Amino acid sequence: MRPQRLTFESVKELVRQKTTEKNRTYFGKDFIVVTNNNHLLSPMLLQNSPVTLHYTMLGFVSTGKAVFTVNLLENHLSQGNIIILNRETIYQLEKCSDNFIFNILILSDELVSILFPEKEPELLDRLSESVIPLKAAEMDIALSLIDTILNILHLHTNESCAYDLIKAIIRFADGIRQSVTEREEQILSHEQEIFNSFLKLVNMNASKERAIAFYADNLCLTRNYLSIMISRFSGMPPKKWIERAVIMEAKVLLKFSTLSILEIAYKLNFPNDSFFNKYFKRIVGVTPMGYRKLKVH
Repeated sequence: MRPQRLTFESVKELVRQKTTEKNRTYFGKDFIVVTNNNHLLSPMLLQNSPVTLHYTMLGFVSTGKAVFTVNLLENHLSQGNIIILNRETIYQLEKCSDNFIFNILILSDELVSILFPEKEPELLDRLSESVIPLKAAEMDIALSLIDTILNILHLHTNESCAYDLIKAIIRFADGIRQSVTEREEQILSHEQEIFNSFLKLVNMNASKERAIAFYADNLCLTRNYLSIMISRFSGMPPKKWIERAVIMEAKVLLKFSTLSILEIAYKLNFPNDSFFNKYFKRIVGVTPMGYRKLKVH
């Protein structure tokens, strides 16, 4: 049976099974803290198939490197980085080095709503940056906050006393994200601005809109100008980015849902399963049913 969602409860059970004495941990009702994690999530996520996350995770990298794709873009993660994986993001871990170690904080959707009842920080937006570089002093502060959470919870079982510290970690990371973003925006080229806006639109709309004209109209550009800008900046035409988004979502639905091929076709705005089969096979090389039957690694 394929799991319908990679939820907070399912990931909590998977992580609990894989932790050892070297991992200083806490498994709460709505959050998980794990330190000295070495490939803890690899068996679950490194499987030649993207997944949609239904929780929020912050990872603080101590050593090593990793490569992953989130919302179509390949990201490189290394020592001193924070990785943020938000709800509803489509994520695929590609590879990680043998010495890849990071501390993780995983939050349920319910806890995020409790911590930020009115407006969530931009850090928690699913289209926000996935990797934030930290200075050594900033990483020390973040890790000390995590360590304080564990110290408190191992003395007192009242989890609400840790909420302010979790909130502080998120606010702290969001402040760094904002500073980095502001510096980068000052040097953005016109082409990169167009590409960033285009990619956000694709991530939000590709399951329903595959026509380049839709994206050009929303960006107030001609179709030809958009095609030239995206191709020149990224080395790939807009059509390919749209196809990549559709295929990523299709793969998630095929591997992690119980929807039929026809239901997936309708969900992705294909007129019928025949059109969806031809589209998928042209890009992936196998039919949707063939991909669904492939074993993950």
